[in-house]
Amino acid sequence: MPIRTYQPGDESAQVQIYNLAAARLPGFKPANLDEVARRYRTVDPDPAAKFYAVADGVVVGYAVFNPNGRISSPWYLPEFQEQREPLLDAVLAAMRQRGLPEAWAAYRADWEPVISFFHDHGFLQARAMINYVAELENLPHAPIPPGQSIRPLERGELPQFVALGRGIFAGDNVAALEGYFWDNPFFDASSLFALNPATDEGTLLGAALLIGAAGYADPTKIDAAMPCFRLGALGTERERHKRVNGLFSCVFADESAGETLLAEAVRRLEQAGLTHLAAQAPSDQPTLVAFYDRFLHRQGTFPIVSRRLLR
Repeated sequence: MPIRTYQPGDESAQVQIYNLAAARLPGFKPANLDEVARRYRTVDPDPAAKFYAVADGVVVGYAVFNPNGRISSPWYLPEFQEQREPLLDAVLAAMRQRGLPEAWAAYRADWEPVISFFHDHGFLQARAMINYVAELENLPHAPIPPGQSIRPLERGELPQFVALGRGIFAGDNVAALEGYFWDNPFFDASSLFALNPATDEGTLLGAALLIGAAGYADPTKIDAAMPCFRLGALGTERERHKRVNGLFSCVFADESAGETLLAEAVRRLEQAGLTHLAAQAPSDQPTLVAFYDRFLHRQGTFPIVSRRLLR
C-alpha cells in the first residue's frame, strides 16, 4: 500500500482518522479541522514531515514528525492496522535522512495501547512531565531577605541563567533562548525576574518566569494528565504550549533562593487577583522536582518516550 507525503486537503482525512481511532481512549478530545489546518499553515508547515497511507485513493492512516524530533503515533482506520509499522518506518527514515538524533513522543499515561506500541518498537521512557498547582495562601510570603534584591532579568545574564538550570536547557542555543525569553509574543520580558545580592548585581542567585494573563487557562480546571507543555515551564522552549494563568518556573543556586523567587511570584499573582500558582517540571531534574514537591501539589503527569536514531 503506498505511503506518500502531505497533499493539500489531507487535514480532513487526518482529523476523521484520529477522531475515530482515539475516541475510546481515556480523556479523548476530538481534533478540530480548523485547528489542524491553522497549525499546518503556521507552526508545522513542512509537507515532507507528514506521511499518509493510501488505499484506492483514500487516506487510511497517517503519522507526522516535528523538527524537534517529536512524532505522532501512527493513527489508522480500524481495518488498516497493518499500516502502523510502515507509517512509523517512513517517519523514522525521513528523520534519519535529516540527521535528527532522536525521535520522541508524549501521550497520556493511560493511553496504554499507544504507549505499548512505542515500547514494542524500541522507545523507552526518557522522563515524565509533572504538573503542579497550589493555593497562594499556602505558599511562602516571606519578604526579600536583607542584602538581596529582585529586578528584571537582563539579556546579558542569559549564560548564568542557563548555567543555573543544571542542564534543563540542553540542546538550545543562546540566540534561540534569547529570542524566546525576551521577544515572545505570549508574555512580556517583565515576566522574567532575577534574584541578586544587593551589592553585586552581576551575580545571579536565581531567576524565574511568571506567566499571567486573564485569557489563559485556569490551572485548577484543566486536565493535568494531558500531554501539554505549559508556556513558561523552563526547558520546554521548543515545544508547542498550553498557556496557563499563574505558571511559575525557576532556577536557583540553592533552595533559599528558590523560596525567595516563589514568594515574589506569590505577591505578584495576589496583586493580579489570582488565587493559584501552577508549575511544570521534568522528572529528570531532581533538584527542581524536590523543590516543587516541597511547596506545591502534584496534579498529574505524562510520560515522554524516546528512541535514538543516530549512533
